[in-house]
Amino acid sequence: MKFIYSFFVLITLMSCNSKSETGTQVETQVSDRSSITKEDIAKLKYVDYSVDAKAKTTLDSWQAYSDISRAISQVKIADLSFFTSDEEIFMSTVKELGTTIPIKINSDPIQARVLALTTKMYKLEETINLKTSDKKEKLSSIKDVLQAFSYLTLQVNKKYEKEAQNIIKPVFDEIEME
Repeated sequence: MKFIYSFFVLITLMSCNSKSETGTQVETQVSDRSSITKEDIAKLKYVDYSVDAKAKTTLDSWQAYSDISRAISQVKIADLSFFTSDEEIFMSTVKELGTTIPIKINSDPIQARVLALTTKMYKLEETINLKTSDKKEKLSSIKDVLQAFSYLTLQVNKKYEKEAQNIIKPVFDEIEME
């Protein structure tokens, strides 16, 4: 009886060992297929707006925007370390983006674009860190972040362009009625 029991335990242990090796090999193959390359990101189609010269000084003084801009530049070369490395730095930078908008550009449209960018960045961070996300989902989230950042830059450019317009409004004299 002891012999049968020990034989059964030995077979069970050996069968468990062979399954774990197979699982490791499959996991390695899946991660290789879902890795993002610079070429993959270059194939994404979106409009990339650059910072206007008028807005450059304000945006350069906005530290959170500068940090996000550097992270976006890294994303364009397939370096997603900002989203995967230290979660505390990521969270604080994203939070600062919304709370430290310079007074000169703080308006409802800018706040809406910052909120949209923040949401897309959280989604990208979550998608990248999930092991079940496939390459298509990751690329879609990357495209969303790149678009949201570009639209924020466009909105800041529009704000400065609108302020530069010198529209003279007509002055109406009150007409006296008899």
